[in-house]
Amino acid sequence: MKRIWFIFSLLMGLLISGLTMNSSSVFAASDPSRDSYYLNDSANWTHYFYNKNTVKAHNAYIWNLKHTKRQHNLNNYRNTDWYVYSFYNQKKKGHTYKYYKVTNYNRSIVGVVYSKFLTLSVTKPISSFNSDSSYLSYIKSAQSQKLARGIIKMFPTAPLDVAASKFITSRAADNPTDQTYKEVIDLSKVAEQTTVSQWGTTRSKLKKFQNGRL
Repeated sequence: MKRIWFIFSLLMGLLISGLTMNSSSVFAASDPSRDSYYLNDSANWTHYFYNKNTVKAHNAYIWNLKHTKRQHNLNNYRNTDWYVYSFYNQKKKGHTYKYYKVTNYNRSIVGVVYSKFLTLSVTKPISSFNSDSSYLSYIKSAQSQKLARGIIKMFPTAPLDVAASKFITSRAADNPTDQTYKEVIDLSKVAEQTTVSQWGTTRSKLKKFQNGRL
């Protein structure tokens, strides 16, 4: 059934395209020489987006790691996924400011960003939605749902069903004898490479998904 295929596809993107907060995934760089270690260990990256509520024109800079020279402006990278791999605090005129050390996926940009210019990628639990319309509205608007939006575009005539998505998150979905849905497509072969945030950009993950489902 096309309907069930779509629900399983969309859920995969919704549940894992945004990482939930995990304080152990962000490290304080007490020794700056350790930054190269964290940069090479993508398992320790934490997924962020630019914060559209705090970024203003010409002031959201990415500095070099020594924090002495402006290198980029976040306004030019509004669709980029950023990964925080360490942070440090800096005191200025009696105030303490937190700065993140970040990289993009292919590590072509590495620098320092004021923490309030970024926002953590988080995903709302499916249990918080009571209607198909509220669920779809969230997917269409949330920064963390870029992957889910891309999957939706692959199935323009397929309906969204929040009840089916809730079922998939339940223990019943793992029961091989459950007959609630008769036709289910197994996406396990592409699930991990498609959904783990550190494994590619949204575009590359959508290509993997497209290739894996054929």
